[in-house]
Amino acid sequence: MDDFQLSSMRESRGQTFDPVPVPDLPTPDPDLDRSVAELRRLRDAIAGLAHSEVELGDIADRLAEVADLLEPRVPDPATRLENMWTGAGSRRANPVGGPENPIAPPVRFSGCDDGSVTAEVTLGVAYQGPPGCVHGGISALIIDHMMGFANHWGGRYGMTAHYEIDYRSPTPLLRPLTFRSWVDEVDGRKTWTNATIHAGDRLCVQARGLFLEASVAIPGRPDERYTVGDGA
Repeated sequence: MDDFQLSSMRESRGQTFDPVPVPDLPTPDPDLDRSVAELRRLRDAIAGLAHSEVELGDIADRLAEVADLLEPRVPDPATRLENMWTGAGSRRANPVGGPENPIAPPVRFSGCDDGSVTAEVTLGVAYQGPPGCVHGGISALIIDHMMGFANHWGGRYGMTAHYEIDYRSPTPLLRPLTFRSWVDEVDGRKTWTNATIHAGDRLCVQARGLFLEASVAIPGRPDERYTVGDGA
């Protein structure tokens, strides 16, 4: 991720280049990634099934068997949190696109030569708020995380200090959405970052965040501090 910055890409590719996808981190456990992928299939398949008359009794029984098999094997949450930060930290487990997180929506970001970060996303029934529309909290979640990537792409770091969001029009489910974010203003420790969501040409959401250079203790390592912030 240290090389995933606009300045590095301009040095290696010139001033203009095609969007560069955020590089994947190697998995420490392929079976974990496979398990999460299957959980996501279940998430998408079971969302919105009320009143559908689909028979689920045997499915619930089988899922209970799997849960009974898994739960005795896993360490407590505090230990898992410490273990996470011995590797890639939250990047593989984050709730926005993290391949180790079953609730994460299918988001893949790319860095662009104009300094922005973009993503093309189609969100399914599991993320519904108003009828046929993306829940506003999901939009805000993805945007906040994307702003962190935009900051990193622009060579800035920080954690969210203030966040404003305007819902300009309904954000539809089951249709391709274009997310975009870019650093707008910099002043010392402060970075102001903007973001939008469009459905085609229609503006659905716009937001602005203030990020401050700050640090928090790493779980299990109280003498070490984490300074990068969301997204990076």
